[in-house]
Amino acid sequence: MILVLLRISYALLLLVGISGLFTLAPSDAHVVSTVIIALVLYVPLLAMLPAVVDGNKRQCTWLCFMLLFYFCGYAVQLLDPAPVFTLAVAKTTLTVVVFVLAAMQIRQGQHAD
Repeated sequence: MILVLLRISYALLLLVGISGLFTLAPSDAHVVSTVIIALVLYVPLLAMLPAVVDGNKRQCTWLCFMLLFYFCGYAVQLLDPAPVFTLAVAKTTLTVVVFVLAAMQIRQGQHAD
């Protein structure tokens, strides 16, 4: 059950993060530049996809370490005005949820060993 919730919240975090880049991009910005920025920002998180699929405790540990960087970035965005603030609240909340679920998956994996 924890692994299913982890997968759902991880997918939501990616969806909200990437779609937020496209919705908050300036109207005169090229789509290619937004795609490049999305790749630079979210490829490291996408590299942690095997942790979410397998539920391996070592990979989930690395996912937790990586999420700390995203949490710091989203926490800084909480100081921005309204449209960015609203999206930052959602991303920060999803980051905390993914972190807690990954930690619970690590704990559950320890009991299985």
